[in-house]
Amino acid sequence: MIQEEVLILKEINYKENDKILHAFSRTRGKIQIISKGSKKSNSRLINVSQVFAHSKCSLKVSRDMYILTYGELINNFYNLKNNIDAYYYASYILELISYVAQENQHSSRVFDMTVSILSHLCNYEDGFDKLTAAYELKLAAMLGYKPDFRHCLKCNSLVKTSGKFSIVDGGVYCSDCVNYGNGINVSYNEILTMESILKSKFDHIGFIEVNKNIITLIRKFLFYYIGRDNFTTLKLL
Repeated sequence: MIQEEVLILKEINYKENDKILHAFSRTRGKIQIISKGSKKSNSRLINVSQVFAHSKCSLKVSRDMYILTYGELINNFYNLKNNIDAYYYASYILELISYVAQENQHSSRVFDMTVSILSHLCNYEDGFDKLTAAYELKLAAMLGYKPDFRHCLKCNSLVKTSGKFSIVDGGVYCSDCVNYGNGINVSYNEILTMESILKSKFDHIGFIEVNKNIITLIRKFLFYYIGRDNFTTLKLL
């Protein structure tokens, strides 16, 4: 028997009263859990066996998947259901993390950040795209693709003017070196904004002015490095 903190990403009906849960765990990466009897209305596992449920669970190790024996709900992010935009952005976060998370490869920092953004989405009334962009950029950095916004890729000098951001090269070319690599034109303010997003906590993102160009650029950057851009929930957004 093991104790594990999990976030439910997907639930699949199994047999008459059971569910198979796709979960993101804090110390074991992506795992599959069978929750027996959780479809019954009187089940003690019903609340921890639903999408978005963040819980502390007791799991029995089985050959094919874990078996849920007990769960203590920490947060079900209920307020997401009161704002359809927040719900869709949160659903996209789950779909995204389900794709990038690996089995038996833990990342407690990514887990904590994912739980944190779901909590923030619950408390926001708008600006979900800006908050999600911050998550995407931080996720890319945690996956090993942290871009350098402050130093030119070519001459390594401190960037002080507008330039070009190269998704492929993972950084900025200054105004003197823009002809050395392909990139997307970015203003100096946009460069500073992306650097600020990368370094700021979610609590402070609401105070940062973020335009659509930055949001699009960040998403293109992440999708390039994870090798996928066709997320179903994005179509709903």
